[in-house]
Amino acid sequence: MTANKVRGMFPAAMTKFETIEIESRVVDNVRELARQRGASFSEAIDVAVRETLERDRAKTDDDAEIDLDEVAAIAARFQALPERAPMPSDADFYDADGLPR
Repeated sequence: MTANKVRGMFPAAMTKFETIEIESRVVDNVRELARQRGASFSEAIDVAVRETLERDRAKTDDDAEIDLDEVAAIAARFQALPERAPMPSDADFYDADGLPR
């Protein structure tokens, strides 16, 4: 195998990352995912993380959409509720000198 062929097998830019302690069940899951996809550990982790990020971003974008008609309907129901008791005024809590009753 030539040096160029070996170089072509690896990504152009690899970063050495600090050592991470991973629970054995996580390693087993990554190993299974890599085997199912026919990928390396690094590729399996990268794809899984990217898929999760895309899914989370899509979920966040969907959550950001507000149905203004639904908000208006809720506000209308709230407005239609009877007033249970009038709100107390400051005079109900404080005397003429501003001290609590």
